[in-house]
Amino acid sequence: MTTTTTMLSSPSASMEESPGVARGDAAPAPRRRRRVLVSAIAVSPLRGSEAGIGWNIGSRLARYHDVTLMCIPGTRDPHRQEIESYLKEHGPIPGLTMLYIEPTWLFRLFDRNSSSLLRPLFYIGYASWQRAAYRTVKRLHAEKPFELTHHLNILGYREPGYLWKLPIPFFWGPVAGASNMPWRYFPMLSWRDRVAYGLRNIANEIQKRLASRPRKAARAAAHIWAIGEDNRRMFTDVFKVPAECLCEAGGKPRPELASIKIYDPANEPLRLVFAGYHIGRKAVPIVLHAIARVANEFPITFTSLGSGPEKPKWQQLAQRLGISDKVTWIDELPQVQAHARMAQAHVFAFPSLQEASSTVTLEALSLGLPVICHDACGMGFIVTGDCGIKIPMRSPEQSIQGYADALRRLHQDPAELTRLSRGALRRSEELSWDYAARMIAEGYDRVLAAKEHASER
Repeated sequence: MTTTTTMLSSPSASMEESPGVARGDAAPAPRRRRRVLVSAIAVSPLRGSEAGIGWNIGSRLARYHDVTLMCIPGTRDPHRQEIESYLKEHGPIPGLTMLYIEPTWLFRLFDRNSSSLLRPLFYIGYASWQRAAYRTVKRLHAEKPFELTHHLNILGYREPGYLWKLPIPFFWGPVAGASNMPWRYFPMLSWRDRVAYGLRNIANEIQKRLASRPRKAARAAAHIWAIGEDNRRMFTDVFKVPAECLCEAGGKPRPELASIKIYDPANEPLRLVFAGYHIGRKAVPIVLHAIARVANEFPITFTSLGSGPEKPKWQQLAQRLGISDKVTWIDELPQVQAHARMAQAHVFAFPSLQEASSTVTLEALSLGLPVICHDACGMGFIVTGDCGIKIPMRSPEQSIQGYADALRRLHQDPAELTRLSRGALRRSEELSWDYAARMIAEGYDRVLAAKEHASER
């Protein structure tokens, strides 16, 4: 195994002068810059999901502290090359050091991108990488001590790594993985999905209660951030430790497309849009059934962006419900084009049953789109009464009726839709990558300052 450390900049330089990270609110002066080790196995400035989270939060933390960002250089995806190319184009990031830990042979064998038969064993390979990373960090800490460590990703609670074993404050999160697929919604899923999610639900409850290392890491943590109430309750109710809600993703403002939505029911239909991978847990049939219930009351259209295995079934359902003339199906588009299509709508409908925070929800808010979603998962934290309408997730029938009632409400009160649109733009600003990094940096300062104050007594 090869370990590579790459210095990208001077730790004491001002972050606000760096073109390598998107600008945001000016970083307030920290109590003092601390030496921080952040573990984020996946890091890339060019990708979304875990890699995007690793980069966007890890790099922005360097505004406040001297950050060593530990990650894998890549297996199938060339993350290191993407990072180095980005920095060559945009310039170095003051305060950031990249630490690359090569994948172990077990990690390569059970990589998520390997065959579907081996994919369930991913966490075995991932744990072996974390053990190798811990040995390297332990050596570096002995040579030049870190003041705190932070396990950023993978987000799932099942693998917290080993940094919590070091004799310094350990921070964890944002953490996901606690949510189960609601059993009452299983009739909406394909038989394959019912089997897969059923087994996952059972395994998830067993792991929460019997897996020892997540519990030990949680109890060793100085502070934990959780994605939404489901994950926060896992820590408080099962692990018996406090946790704070924090969105793991950040919105990217698109001022050229954002607008306050104005709906004129006398002259135009109420335009809904959905965007995402067309799989069972996205639960688009809830929206289709809701549209069928209100279609004879007022004009309405629905645009579904994306593709996936459930799309043909959903198209057939729209035909059976007699609303196929109101639904437009558009295959996956490049992000800029997808955002342009979304921006043409009045409302973003996102009926997903299981998510972390969902980047597309943040994208919708950044376009000024009010969101209708379930009051669950990360959406329950992201969406407030000032930017959307949340439907209790109790049963398919109640969800369908809840969506239908929400559509009637917006049709009957266009001023409410405009109010929610204004709120969506405000909420998008609150949930930026800059905001997430600032909350984490302030969490570091708050916890460590309290420990230092206590030690002085």
